[in-house]
Amino acid sequence: MRKFNIGVKEIALLITSISFFSSIFQIVFGMIASRLESLKRGLLASMLLTVGSMALVGFSRNIVVLLLLFLMAYFGNSAFHPIGAVMARGSSPYSLSIFVAAGTLGTALGPVFITQFVSRYDFEKLWIVSIVSVVTFLMLYMRQPEKVNASKVKDHTRFRDNLQGLRRIIVLWFVVTVRTLVITLSNTYGPIIASKRGLPLTFGGLLLTLGVGLGVATTMAGTWMSERFGNHITNLVSFAGMAIGVLILAQPVSALMLVVGYLLVNGCGYLTMSTNVAHAQQLMPENAALASSTVMGFAWACGVALRYLLILPFGENIMAQLIVLFVISIVMVPISVLKIERNHTVLNGRGGY
Repeated sequence: MRKFNIGVKEIALLITSISFFSSIFQIVFGMIASRLESLKRGLLASMLLTVGSMALVGFSRNIVVLLLLFLMAYFGNSAFHPIGAVMARGSSPYSLSIFVAAGTLGTALGPVFITQFVSRYDFEKLWIVSIVSVVTFLMLYMRQPEKVNASKVKDHTRFRDNLQGLRRIIVLWFVVTVRTLVITLSNTYGPIIASKRGLPLTFGGLLLTLGVGLGVATTMAGTWMSERFGNHITNLVSFAGMAIGVLILAQPVSALMLVVGYLLVNGCGYLTMSTNVAHAQQLMPENAALASSTVMGFAWACGVALRYLLILPFGENIMAQLIVLFVISIVMVPISVLKIERNHTVLNGRGGY
């Protein structure tokens, strides 16, 4: 970032802000996706916007152009998620889980890849990665059959009518928002706690790697649990496990127990990463894209906002924040047991597919 005469912290803050606002707008992209005749074409447009913008990032000559390209890339990515979530619904209940798990894996490996790439090549050569990505995507895209948007809303549907259905998933939105708060804050403080206890920097990296790896596995396990016992039970186990994990992190425990606490938060938190999306689609089958965007990016952004609100009154008192997270997780356990209904039919899992 030397050629833009701006510090790493400043550019990181700007990118984080763009990411946050693009996630907030994901609910708008969900409404747009709900009106698309062809989800496949919508997928193509969002992918080309994302990858195309990233290909040009290395050629930016000033900070304004750079931020505009990042804005286009993040908004393209935000538009992709509700479309992808609807297309991922298939004959197998694990289709959506694979979609979500792949996204988690990509988010974790992305920073590692880009760090290794720019350490060996000029940042301007990022376009090569984009070309390879586009070619790979188009090869898979051409093999994907055209998929009509089965949950397309009527063209004359008013904005207010779109929002009416959101009342059915407001509990799920709240559950995902709080889950995001617990996971993101725990993931932020896990490596910091390890560092404060004199553990090497690599230990913090190990925590992040193990957390994501376990999260990918438990995303799939959560689907099985939801199918067998219901999504409300899966959410119950998720918050109960996170509560125990956060409590362990708040105690002066050994390095081994620190790993156990961190993995409990991530493993249990990721249990419902895809099941809540599937449940929301069940509750709003007439507008599945809007339902998906509400409990994915929009809920994530709300959870991140709550994280900053929690940090403000406690400052650097990490232990106090973790105790608050523990209390919140415990309170969420009975809320998770609530069975959400549509048309007086209890929807516990994915039986509606």
